[in-house]
Amino acid sequence: MRRGPSAADAVTIANGICGFLALAVIGGLIFADDSAGAGLPDETLRICLLLYGLGMVCDVLDGPVARLAGSSGLGSTLDTISDTITFGALPALLLVATNDGSGAQAAVVVAACAYVATTMVRLARHAAAETAARVAAASEGGDIVRGAFRGVPSPVGGNLLLATVILAPPAGVAAAFTAIVALLLVCDIPYPNNASWAGAFVIGLLVASFAAIAGLVALEVPAVIALVGLLAPAVLGYAQRIARGG
Repeated sequence: MRRGPSAADAVTIANGICGFLALAVIGGLIFADDSAGAGLPDETLRICLLLYGLGMVCDVLDGPVARLAGSSGLGSTLDTISDTITFGALPALLLVATNDGSGAQAAVVVAACAYVATTMVRLARHAAAETAARVAAASEGGDIVRGAFRGVPSPVGGNLLLATVILAPPAGVAAAFTAIVALLLVCDIPYPNNASWAGAFVIGLLVASFAAIAGLVALEVPAVIALVGLLAPAVLGYAQRIARGG
């Protein structure tokens, strides 16, 4: 383990920087006097989606880079911080910005706050579980064993919220769906952790997303893919919990 920052740390930090830059773009929109109630311009939305997509790429790559180039031991902490920005605060602010001036904006803001809060709780729980798994593996001299996620992972929650932003349902519907996503982040339901299936799906979703950002396909295409493909496992997990009487 390295004592100083590693290449993997730089990739993880880049994830957080992408989220921060997108938040800065939104901040200029929200606090400008001439933009109140104007919603979010398409160009601004595309810039934010591009930065979010780059953040996702960094989130996917930091693990492999750590295995290839070594780790400083800061990766888990940095990952939690970066994911809070990119997958928590950014989608929530995009939701608020796209519903600026709507009749149900107060409900949207409350739901967005709930989403950010549950994202932080989700990430803190995951970090604690990872630490416990590492300690157990070290004491037993074995490898870390990872089963299904408990609750929806934060990148999945972020993609579901972005799908809502792009599909632009009525503000009340957006607020209600956001509240559901917030609940899915912290509820005790199994969510698949299949690296081969998830990896292929994420790559396909990223390709479709970057194609949409470039204007090759409609933004609604990756939004629908994300909504259907990512929400279905959560619904199945909830159904399993009900079937078990939980």
